[in-house]
Amino acid sequence: MREADPTLSPLQEALIGYKPTDLEDALIKWSREHWPMAARGMIYAKKEAEDTVSGVQNLRDEQAKHALDLATRVAISERELVIRAIAAILPEWIEKRYGLTPKEQ
Repeated sequence: MREADPTLSPLQEALIGYKPTDLEDALIKWSREHWPMAARGMIYAKKEAEDTVSGVQNLRDEQAKHALDLATRVAISERELVIRAIAAILPEWIEKRYGLTPKEQ
């Protein structure tokens, strides 16, 4: 059981402390609200995952290939979710932060 005060010292805060930026907070919040996109993405990423792992050699059994395929599908769906989060959040953030607005078409 720890008896010392868990508050970080200024040195500890400088070394291991981290405060996310408003952009990071917005991206995390958006991703949490839209996580079902990633879940659906794992279904739709089947072909891309199969293509990605098709050249992998020295897998000992089908279970290892299946695990690699599943991990690849998860990575692909996470990539897609991050791309969508950036596309949804970044334009408004840039406009608010730097006062830049898109040109009228």
